Amino acid sequence: MTQGTTPILQAVERRLDELVQLAEDCAQSTQAARSRTQDAQFRNLQNLAAATDSVLALENFIQYQMGRGFLDEGVGKQILKDFDELNLRAEEISRELQLADEGQRRQVKMELIRLYLGFLARRVIAERKLKG
Repeated sequence: MTQGTTPILQAVERRLDELVQLAEDCAQSTQAARSRTQDAQFRNLQNLAAATDSVLALENFIQYQMGRGFLDEGVGKQILKDFDELNLRAEEISRELQLADEGQRRQVKMELIRLYLGFLARRVIAERKLKG
């Protein structure tokens, strides 16, 4: 970690193993690598998460892609459930750091979600490439 790293990023960094495990559990429990969801959908989720600070926008996109049949329903529902778990973890970090500012609290939540989605995409794509 670099010297200029913020306390928020340090707190998130301490939980990386938890994020990796949550993403791997999602991939395994939903058999995402065997689902009809294309790799591009996981990258699209990552890209949207990088471009927005709105959890609602991400949730809306996931529901839209499930409705269109582009994101397997089981995978999408598990991701949404995991977002709830990540929200709880973000609240824990915010309390730990005594963050009162809503912008900082949102930053924590979005950082967790962005990392989770990256770990999930890498896991699913790796499984497909290794088994395919």
